[in-house]
Amino acid sequence: MTRDHRFHLDREGHSVTVRTGTAREPTEVLVDGKVVAARHRRGHRERVIQLTAELPGDPPRPVTVRVDWRTGAGSGPVCVMEAEGTCTVIPRASPGPSAPRPAVRVLARHPLRWLRRHLPRHHPPPHRTARRLR
Repeated sequence: MTRDHRFHLDREGHSVTVRTGTAREPTEVLVDGKVVAARHRRGHRERVIQLTAELPGDPPRPVTVRVDWRTGAGSGPVCVMEAEGTCTVIPRASPGPSAPRPAVRVLARHPLRWLRRHLPRHHPPPHRTARRLR
């Protein structure tokens, strides 16, 4: 299970995305792909983060984004955007495609060398010399 969450909403011709991360990573608000507000959580006990941003236009319209970990249904936080007196829940975005996995090396060239390198080594007991019988 991932610890970061992504929320996305199209509002008045602008793309609003909210990304949350772990406690060490900031919570970011992106408008049209540009970070317009960011803040770190102050420890794991901080349950609500409130960020203020502006939607571009003439004049710019202020919005407040609130990320609330208290009301999450066990699967992460809830993200709410307040703009012009209305509250809108920002839906969770589907996870993007995962990064391609690195190619696995083929063992056809030197399989015995690969086995020697990756299997646990067997160390024989130290050599004991035979005692002379008198």
